[in-house]
Amino acid sequence: MRSILLFIIITLTAPMFAQTLEQNKGLLLNSDKQTVLSAADQIFGYDTYEQFYWADKNTLYKSGNQGDFEFQELMLGPIAQIDFQNPLTVLVFYRETNTVLFLDNRLNEKRRIDFNLIEEFPQVQWVYNAGSNRLWLMDQNSQSLWGYDTQSMRVVFQSLPLPDLIELKCRYNDCIAQTFEELIWISLYGTITKRQVLSDGKLMGYSQEHVVVTQEEGLFDLKSNQAWYFPEILPENQINGLQLTQDFLYIYVSNVIRRYALTQLKQ
Repeated sequence: MRSILLFIIITLTAPMFAQTLEQNKGLLLNSDKQTVLSAADQIFGYDTYEQFYWADKNTLYKSGNQGDFEFQELMLGPIAQIDFQNPLTVLVFYRETNTVLFLDNRLNEKRRIDFNLIEEFPQVQWVYNAGSNRLWLMDQNSQSLWGYDTQSMRVVFQSLPLPDLIELKCRYNDCIAQTFEELIWISLYGTITKRQVLSDGKLMGYSQEHVVVTQEEGLFDLKSNQAWYFPEILPENQINGLQLTQDFLYIYVSNVIRRYALTQLKQ
């Protein structure tokens, strides 16, 4: 299959480094792999099959051992967000036209939902895969988080109002929402299970083991109450994106992606 010319990866694999404690500061992490991108307006990250997703000039690309694929739908406006928790059903959200597309693992369109046409008429701010034919929808009109069934096309549950959200991250079974003052944990059924004050920093990602926020000094893991430092990234505040999985942390700086093995932290 013809490779995608806009994507040139140079992989530099370095020996694995164990983390060390920096005096009274936090954990010092070294990358074990670096990837250089030739052209990308948006970097989305890696799925569970190590397939890489990015966008350039509003075209979505996917590349890896399974092949190179691309998808474009210019009539819907710019890509606002994608969700590849399930690589067999990739969600592509177009906030400008209030529409989400469902793509297969070769980036062919399977289905789309135009939220302007459903009875509840939400103005969607974020959308995530909630598993079992459901979506997480953050509706700006009601300022609440919905569980939406894509088969019956109905709202299964609706959370209490969550005003002034600046970030939302979701997995299949839960979400973390951020306001200007706190983080809010939300269960599978839309109930609030935990609140934590956070007035300085932005939620970047979370997993079973970590909740990572970015602050002026760099990255901080709320679960371990520990700052993370990276000798290849100085100053730390130049980080412009990251992806957190169970095993790896990927940090994007300019056109370089660095991978950090989180298994080091369990040793």
